[in-house]
Amino acid sequence: MDCLKQPAFVVGDIDEDINLSLPPSSGEEYIKRVVIEARQCADVVVADLNPSCVKKPTKAYVETLAGCVQAPANLRPTQEWQQYQVADFSKLRLYVSRLKDEILIGKRKWRPPDIHLPDIDDQSAWIRFCLGGEEKIEPTLNTLFSFSQASVEQVLEYLVQFVETERKIEYRIGQWIYTLLANLEQPLQPDTCSCLRSLARACSVIRADSREPDAQELGALNLFICLVARYFRQLDLADP
Repeated sequence: MDCLKQPAFVVGDIDEDINLSLPPSSGEEYIKRVVIEARQCADVVVADLNPSCVKKPTKAYVETLAGCVQAPANLRPTQEWQQYQVADFSKLRLYVSRLKDEILIGKRKWRPPDIHLPDIDDQSAWIRFCLGGEEKIEPTLNTLFSFSQASVEQVLEYLVQFVETERKIEYRIGQWIYTLLANLEQPLQPDTCSCLRSLARACSVIRADSREPDAQELGALNLFICLVARYFRQLDLADP
């Protein structure tokens, strides 16, 4: 490392009495002026700060999102039931993926359904649509194939917010959520992952607050918690 200490330029003897107010007459003289000025600089410089001018750091408030609410023992699904649901859902997603590939390469014919979809920014219209408006559109794969992936993610977010607000899962809303999950591409976008976690938490709260839950709704609540936690790998939200 001693080679790094060797001067890059040989400037000869330096006259400390050089008049720095005059411009240098040559490149060599300019280098000498630089050396003189460098010698006048302290090795360590400490700024003299006025403490009254320094603002104290502001503590950022970060809200910690809780995990799923633990279910009463009589409402909690078994391990066998969860394994079956994940396996069944995996088969459905594999089937959906294969259909999309066959349509893409022209091996399977597909005709878009003759339906009018709401504007993607109109949350209320989408909620009415999924609840079964005037057209009574069913959440079939043929219908979902008309959706772009961005639409799948956006409508899913609308439905999760609806579940959080209403604190219940309507039968048709549950159907739509399940079909949307089957069409959700991986890897998940961060916003979509957060949406799924919100769905699982909302379902766990509804389940815990239900004294005598309807068997059908209880099945939907357990199913969505199971799929979010075990299929989409949000394992910290899983039922034991």
